[in-house]
Amino acid sequence: MTGSTTAIDQCRAAFGEAPRGFSWFDKFRYLRIPRSDWVEREDPLAEILKAQNVLLAEGRLVWGALVQANSALFERGRDDLPAAVIYSPDTAVFDDSPDLLLDIAQELYRLKGTRQQDPELAAFSRMLASEMDREMRLEVPRRLTGSATVFCTDIIVARRHLPGRVLNEMVFPLLIAPERTAMTMMLPSRFWPTQA
Repeated sequence: MTGSTTAIDQCRAAFGEAPRGFSWFDKFRYLRIPRSDWVEREDPLAEILKAQNVLLAEGRLVWGALVQANSALFERGRDDLPAAVIYSPDTAVFDDSPDLLLDIAQELYRLKGTRQQDPELAAFSRMLASEMDREMRLEVPRRLTGSATVFCTDIIVARRHLPGRVLNEMVFPLLIAPERTAMTMMLPSRFWPTQA
């Protein structure tokens, strides 16, 4: 997806102002993420399924950047699968420069499985290496973000929300509603300004 203010503004215009209402068909056949067999009740990702109505109706759009994802998402398939992403509520910084988020995401990924003396960086190294530890809204150390507030979180990537049902983008719009939930979800690609 092109990383410009125009692109994120086009997403916001296409998705509409909150509170949003949707047709039954859109809400249940396209917008909502269905429960996958691998999402167990105690899995923190199950909270996304509970929070998605709030995110769709009231969430605001910000840029997100991929840190890592289940490798099957990069090929055609049927399964919805997890990914780790970062985002910032600071739209003044990142609306114009989503590539800055991608730089931070790549820096985080480079920590994966490495030995770190700093406890904050070591926590990210362990989390990314395990790939099964779920983190929801974990603040990224400021030494990697400058003065911006950036969060790392896990999401469920719904195939129906991806152009061509394949994850081809490293930067994409996310829905957040931090006043209501720590959960996050990808904006369905129907509302993106360009299709892959």
